[in-house]
Amino acid sequence: MNRKSGFLLLKIECLLIALVVITISLLKISFLPVPNSSLILVIVNLMAALPLMSQPRRALIIANNFFKLLLIGVFPSSLSLAICLLGAPLVAKLAIANWFVAIIVLTCFGLLSLPFLKVTLLSFQTIGWQIAGSITLMMTFTLMWFSFRFLNFSINIGNPIMWLSFLMSFSISIYAMNQWGYRFPRFRINSKVNYWWLSLAIATGLLNLGMSAGSWSHLFTRFQLIIDTHSLAAISFTILWVGIREEFMFRYLFLWPLLSIKAKSDQKKVVWATLISSGVFGLFHAEHLFSGQQLLQTGLQIFAAFGVGMLFSVITLYTGTIWITVILHLMIDLIGYPMTTSSTFAGSGMPIYLTEFIIITRVIELIVVFLILKNRNAQAAFAQTLRRIRKPNRNHDMLKEG
Repeated sequence: MNRKSGFLLLKIECLLIALVVITISLLKISFLPVPNSSLILVIVNLMAALPLMSQPRRALIIANNFFKLLLIGVFPSSLSLAICLLGAPLVAKLAIANWFVAIIVLTCFGLLSLPFLKVTLLSFQTIGWQIAGSITLMMTFTLMWFSFRFLNFSINIGNPIMWLSFLMSFSISIYAMNQWGYRFPRFRINSKVNYWWLSLAIATGLLNLGMSAGSWSHLFTRFQLIIDTHSLAAISFTILWVGIREEFMFRYLFLWPLLSIKAKSDQKKVVWATLISSGVFGLFHAEHLFSGQQLLQTGLQIFAAFGVGMLFSVITLYTGTIWITVILHLMIDLIGYPMTTSSTFAGSGMPIYLTEFIIITRVIELIVVFLILKNRNAQAAFAQTLRRIRKPNRNHDMLKEG
């Protein structure tokens, strides 16, 4: 499939998706109620696909990439919606098992997604667009499983399609990073690591267990990990979706490409990559404002996430692996699970002691980060990581910040 045919196929698919969804909506079929939000989704999907150009003029490259990015956000959900609507009569009228129809739907979804991936995500050449594309995919791709409600699948965390969509988003992102020339984080720790410094960094990260549990007193005296009927699935959801996904996004999809940008020295490259990725990681938590969380608490959460991001980024770059921070993140989220009918930062106010605890631990984290970044002996471990970011025979200096 060449470049032009890929663009043509994608536009045809988007047109057919819109026709299917709009037609079924107009027919007003009793067992297929199509909400207005779905109509808006497929129209946006079509409007993003039509202006795409296979070889845009220089002045239109940014606009063209923006439409690609928009498609990454809406195409998977639009495609799954259309295919599920077509498959719904097989379940509702012909009484075919919904799992069998789901297999057919997923097979069609995978095949029809190939032109989309080739034209959008895999076509990005600059670091900025690669980061934006992979992060957007991770945040929106899993929404495709909501369409399986038309096949009588429940909309809850026990839905197997939801878990499959998670694995698909991870797999596609890893494949894209591989195509762009980035290596997958290894499991082995760099040989130049000083384990005293690493132990200090890990111990500093474990301070967050007190914040997650509400207080150190609560953690050691009144903490219970209560497992009720639905909690095993909820805990698994927390582990996969929150812990692993955030580390995967910010310590791999975001951090790795940043290390390909030119800098005066490896040390400056590490510092700037750490600052930028941690800053975005902190701002990522501003989303809680939209769920009713107060501004002051959200600001404190952003600061807390920035401090954790700095520490976790340094641990990742120092060791050459994301798996230590994944485990730390999972522990923090798991300890916080019993009290997370709302988060530590939710509610009308926070206890003064908890606010002080968060500020003090962030200061400690930033001091440890500064000491490791400035330590001359630590530079050899950072250099090991930088040498393994990209595959051999890839001229990463050709990539510019997009």
